[in-house]
Amino acid sequence: MELRKFIKTTIREYLNENRFEKRDEEQYKSCLMSDLTRMELIDMFFDKVNDNPEYNIEEPNYFKLIDDWNGYDDQVYIQNNLSENEFIFWEGWVDECWKGLYFKPEYKGLNKIESINKVIKERFPRIGEEFGYKIKDFNYFKHKGKFVMKVVFSK
Repeated sequence: MELRKFIKTTIREYLNENRFEKRDEEQYKSCLMSDLTRMELIDMFFDKVNDNPEYNIEEPNYFKLIDDWNGYDDQVYIQNNLSENEFIFWEGWVDECWKGLYFKPEYKGLNKIESINKVIKERFPRIGEEFGYKIKDFNYFKHKGKFVMKVVFSK
């Protein structure tokens, strides 16, 4: 099992070598690394949709959103609903996500629901603006005891 984790981690690192290129650009210096990660994933999503307009048109597998080893990269799935001028950003929140979030002073003392609301309302508008989208709707729910966040962006 340890070999499997090593191989998967190594492959992820290789495939993601060019991620976070934006962090040194002036307009991104105020962005948190997790938000830059989200922007990079959305950027990669649009590249894949350009190659295949049917890419990710189905809803995500919720188990893959909350499995940090065998699930989606970064526990994120971006659903293609561009035929309706929108895309849906799904993110599973595993223990490591909460640890990272609660390390930031502005989230200390907040419960998980307050924290997710704060992340969506205060950080996701900037993420959407990067691609010319606005938040249309959002929701969150528990799946197998872990939170899943859903943010719908529209033109």
